[in-house]
Amino acid sequence: MDYVSNISPVAAYFLMVVVAGLIAYDCRRDIRQLVSARNVFLLTIAAWYLLEACVVPDELQKYDQAEYLTGLFLVGLAVCSFLFGYSNSRGGVFDGVFKRLASVDSPRLMWTVFLFSLFVGFLPLVVVSKGNILAIVEDGFLPRSRWSGLFQRGRYGGARDAFLELQMFLRAAIPLAAAIVVHLRQGSARKFLAALFLAYAFARAFNSGTRSQVVEVFLPIAAAVYWRLSGPLKRQALVFGLPAIVILGLIWSAATVVSRNKGDFEWEKAADARYIGFEMFRELLFIRNVVPRLADHQYGYTYYVQIVNPIPRFLWPNKPVGDAGLQLAKMQGGLSADEEASLTISPGLLGEMYWNFNFPGIIVLSAFAGYLAKSWDRVRPMAAQSILAFTVFAAGLAIIFMFGRSINMNTLYGLLALFGLLVLLGRRRKSFRPVAANGP
Repeated sequence: MDYVSNISPVAAYFLMVVVAGLIAYDCRRDIRQLVSARNVFLLTIAAWYLLEACVVPDELQKYDQAEYLTGLFLVGLAVCSFLFGYSNSRGGVFDGVFKRLASVDSPRLMWTVFLFSLFVGFLPLVVVSKGNILAIVEDGFLPRSRWSGLFQRGRYGGARDAFLELQMFLRAAIPLAAAIVVHLRQGSARKFLAALFLAYAFARAFNSGTRSQVVEVFLPIAAAVYWRLSGPLKRQALVFGLPAIVILGLIWSAATVVSRNKGDFEWEKAADARYIGFEMFRELLFIRNVVPRLADHQYGYTYYVQIVNPIPRFLWPNKPVGDAGLQLAKMQGGLSADEEASLTISPGLLGEMYWNFNFPGIIVLSAFAGYLAKSWDRVRPMAAQSILAFTVFAAGLAIIFMFGRSINMNTLYGLLALFGLLVLLGRRRKSFRPVAANGP
C-alpha cells in the first residue's frame, strides 16, 4: 500500500550531515582513521538508521512526524552517548588478546593454527556427508536458498547441531588464510592452499544468501590486500575504493534480499527490491511505539539469551529460546492489522537497547559500545606489527557493522574460536606495549 508522505526528512538529513562531519573531522589529518572502530560505528548508524530515515519509504509513513522525530532523537542520543563513552575511556579490554596475536609471527605457527582450524572445521562436514567430498564442494559453490543445505544446523537442535557448530573453526581460519596469502615468508604451496580455501569460504558465504557471512569473509581479504599497499596507495584505496565498494555493496544487498529465499541470485533483481537490507529505523519506530504500551521491556533478557547461546541445548534442554527476532515477530503478529508495521524481524542495535531498558538503555549501552570501540582502536598499533592481527582487526570491524542489525552471539563465533586456538597454540610477547591508536 502506498502512503501519502506527511513526514519531513529535514531533521534526518541534518543528522546525517552531522555524523558525516564527525567522521570527516576525525579523518582531517589522516584518511586512514576512516577504518577505525569509532568511525565504523558511526558509519553503521548512518547505514542502518539514517539512510532509511532520509529516504522515508512507505513503511515509515504509518508513523506521524512526532514519532519520526522521536526516533531520530534516539539515534542522536545513541551517537552522543557513544562518543562520550569513546572519548572518556582508555579501553584496554582487548590488549591481552592482541598481544598474543601480534606474537604469532612465525610462519610455521600460523600455518599450524590454520591447518588445525581446517581440520576441526571440516570434520562435521565430512562426518555428516559420510565422506562425500562432492556434497561439500556443492554446498560451497552451488546457489541455495537461505538457511538450507545439508550442513545447516537447526535452531533448537541437539548433539548433531552442536557438532555442526564446529564449522565456526572454518570462520576462524579466514583471517589466518588471508594473512598467509600475503605473508612474505610463507611458501607458494601454502599460499595456494590458503587462497583456495578463501575462494571456497567466499563462494559458500555468497551462495548462502546471508550478507553477514559475506562481509565476514570479504573484510579480512580486503585487509590483507590493503596491508601490502604502499602508504599513498592505501590512502587512494580509502578515498576511491571504499565508496565504490559501498555502492556495489548496496546494489548486491538489494539483489540478495530479492533472491536469497530462492537461491537464484541475479544482479538485475536489485531494482525489484522493496528494501536493500539496511532498514532498522522502522524497527526502532515500531518498538518505540509498542513498548511498553503493548509489550513489556525485556530488562536484559534478549542479551541473556545471546550470552547463553553457545551452550549446547543437549546439555541444557531448557535453554531459553525467545531470541529478539522471534519475540519481535510475536509482537508484530499480536497487533491489529492497522497497527502492524512492515518489519524485517530484527530489532536493530538501537531498537533492542530501547526494548530492554528504555531511554537509559540507549544512553548506557551506547556509552559502553564507545568503550569497546576505544578498546578495539587501542590495539591498532599491535595490528600494525602483525598481518594476522590486522586481518583480525578488520574482522572485528565487520562485526561492529553487522551488529547494527542486532546483537548476535553467532557473529562472534569465528573470532572466539580463533582466540581459543591461540590460547592453546600461540605464544605471548610480553615485551610489547600498546601506544596511542594509529596503525595502518
